[in-house]
Amino acid sequence: MTTLLDQVPAAISRVQREIVLARFLGKLVIDQSVREVRQRLESLVAPVEGAEPIKPVKPIEPIEKGPVSDTGDSTAPQLGATTLALADYDHLPASDIVPLLAGLEPDERDAIEAYEIQGRNRRTILGKLAQLRNA
Repeated sequence: MTTLLDQVPAAISRVQREIVLARFLGKLVIDQSVREVRQRLESLVAPVEGAEPIKPVKPIEPIEKGPVSDTGDSTAPQLGATTLALADYDHLPASDIVPLLAGLEPDERDAIEAYEIQGRNRRTILGKLAQLRNA
């Protein structure tokens, strides 16, 4: 006889698989919608003679620290999730991040703002950072 507690690991695994599938399908739908919108816009806008065609926009990849040079000096550290003041930043929802922002130093908030702009661009986090900057 299996108890409810025995079923928990299987349920967690199933939910994780369904989340991965939902994210994949969501990305697929968004990518297809973007292609359709571009096609519709291109058919509405008459090409200007001599103008370059519209190029797809490449998403910005997160930046990690640069490589160490031959002289032993590292290049200037670049922004990455591992350099942020909040641990596991990429895995935190905005609702968990916003209350923590007031307790950070201004330079730490600036780093989070830059990282958020180059990545997920969440309005709630960026709005709170702007509010704290103007306070």
